[in-house]
Amino acid sequence: MDEFEKHKEEERIRRGYTESYLSAMTRRLNLQMIGSFIRDGSDKVSISYDSFNQREADAYSKLENRLTEKYGKKEADEIITHVNEYSFVVEEIYFSLGMKTGATLHCKLTDNFETDI
Repeated sequence: MDEFEKHKEEERIRRGYTESYLSAMTRRLNLQMIGSFIRDGSDKVSISYDSFNQREADAYSKLENRLTEKYGKKEADEIITHVNEYSFVVEEIYFSLGMKTGATLHCKLTDNFETDI
C-alpha cells in the first residue's frame, strides 16, 4: 500500500467510514474528486468531509505555523500577505472560469427545444 492509499485508509478509519458500492460511486462523483481530475488529471485525492470554513482554517493554520517557525512572526505575516494577494487573483480566475463553464453548459443543454438531449 503506497503512502496515498495508507493516508486514505487512515482517514476512513478516523471517521468510522466504510465504503460500499454506493459510497464508492458517490465518492467518484464528489466535487473534490472531479476538481482534482480537472485541475491535474489525478483521481488521487483525499476527500475531506470537513466544512469549507474548517478546511480553509486548517490550511491557513498549517501555513502560518510553518512560516512562523522558519521566518518569525513579522516575516511570516508579510509572506502571508503576498500569498493572499496571489491566491485572491487565482480564486477570481477559477471562479470566473467556473461561472463561464456553467453558463456554457447550461446553454448547450437548453438550446434545443425539439429534444431533451
